[in-house]
Amino acid sequence: MEEAQQKLLDISNQEIFEDENPNTESSGSTQHSYFAKHKWWYQVAIFTSFTLIGEVVTSLLVNTYFTKGGKSIWLASFVQNAGFPILLPFLCYASLKNKGHIEVIKGNQEPHICIIFLVYVVLGVLLGGVSIFNSAGLKYLPVSTYSLTSTTRLGFTAIFSFILNARKFTPSIVNSIVLVTAASIVLVLHNNESGETSGGKFVLGFFYTVSGSITYSLVLTLTQFSYQKILKGSKFIDIIEMSIYQTLVASIMILLGLFASGDWKNLIMEMEHYNLGKLYYVVILFFIGISCQLHVVASIGLVFKVTPLLSNVLNNLGAPITPIFAVIILHDKIKGLKLLVMFLAFWGFASHIYQQYLNDVEAKEELIEHKARDISEISPS
Repeated sequence: MEEAQQKLLDISNQEIFEDENPNTESSGSTQHSYFAKHKWWYQVAIFTSFTLIGEVVTSLLVNTYFTKGGKSIWLASFVQNAGFPILLPFLCYASLKNKGHIEVIKGNQEPHICIIFLVYVVLGVLLGGVSIFNSAGLKYLPVSTYSLTSTTRLGFTAIFSFILNARKFTPSIVNSIVLVTAASIVLVLHNNESGETSGGKFVLGFFYTVSGSITYSLVLTLTQFSYQKILKGSKFIDIIEMSIYQTLVASIMILLGLFASGDWKNLIMEMEHYNLGKLYYVVILFFIGISCQLHVVASIGLVFKVTPLLSNVLNNLGAPITPIFAVIILHDKIKGLKLLVMFLAFWGFASHIYQQYLNDVEAKEELIEHKARDISEISPS
C-alpha cells in the first residue's frame, strides 16, 4: 500500500475524490471545479513545455556560440548557471505569499540547516559538472549527434532510480534501455561510415556527452531522493529555492575553474573577433542563461509534481526532439542511420511512458481499493 501511495504522491486528492464521486456537487462554479480537477495536469504540461523549450534553446545557442567563434567551455558552462538572479523576484513573492500560511505537520520535522546546505552543495557541484560536460559535447559534435547521444540519459536514469529509489525493472523499462543503447551504437557506426565528424573530435564529444548524461541522470535521481527523504518540499517556494541554490553553487564552482584555467584572459579578444559581432556574442550568452534557468526550474518542478519515473522521462524528452529543430534552424543534416537512431530513441521513450501509465493505473486502483476496505471496516455491521 505504501508503494501505491508513493506512486500517486503528486496526484491531487481532489482529483481522486472526484473520480470516485462523480455526482458530488461542486462548492464553486463549474468552471472553477473543472480547473481544480485538472490543475495537476495543467502544471505538469507547463513544466514539461518549459523543460523542452529550455533543452532545445540551450543546445542550439551553445552550439551556435562555438560554431561562430566561441572557444571557452568554461564560459559556456558558467552562463548556463549564472542566470539564477532572475529567479530572486519569484523567491521574494513566494516567501511573502507563504508567510501567513505555514503548515505544521505532526512528525514531519524540518531537516537541520547543515543537511540542507550539504544537499544543495552536492547537487550544485553535480549540476556544474553537467554543464561542463554538455558544453564540451556541443563543442565537438553537431547538435543532432549530441542530442541523440544524450538519449542515453534514459538508461542511466533507470539504473540510478533502481539503486536510489528502489524502482523495478519491468519489460517496458528494459526494452527502453536496450533501444537507447542500440541507438548509441548505431550512432557510432554512422559516424565511422560517414566521417561526419573527425575521429578525434567525435570520440571526445561522445565521451563528454555520455558523461554529461550519466551526471544529469544522477542529479535528477538525487533531487528526487532529496525531495522525498530529506527536504520533503511541495510548494512553489521549494522549487525556486532548490533552483537558485543549485545553480548558485554550480556558478561558483565553474567561475573558479574559469579563473584557474586562465580562460578569462582570452574572453575580451574572443568577443572582439566573434563572427556575428559583439552584440550577438552578448545576446547569445544572455539567452543561454535564461533558457537554462527555465529548464532547471521546470525540471525541478516536474520532480515535485509527478512520480520519479515520469519526471525523469519528461526531463529527458528534449533529447530526441532537439535534432528536429537543429535541422530547421541550423540546417543540420539528419539522414540514413541518424533517422534510425531517432526512431529507436522515440520508441525507447514511448516504452518508458507506457510503463508509467501502467504504474499509475495500478497504483490508483490499489489506493481506491484500500480506501474502500477502510470504509467497510469502520462502517457499522
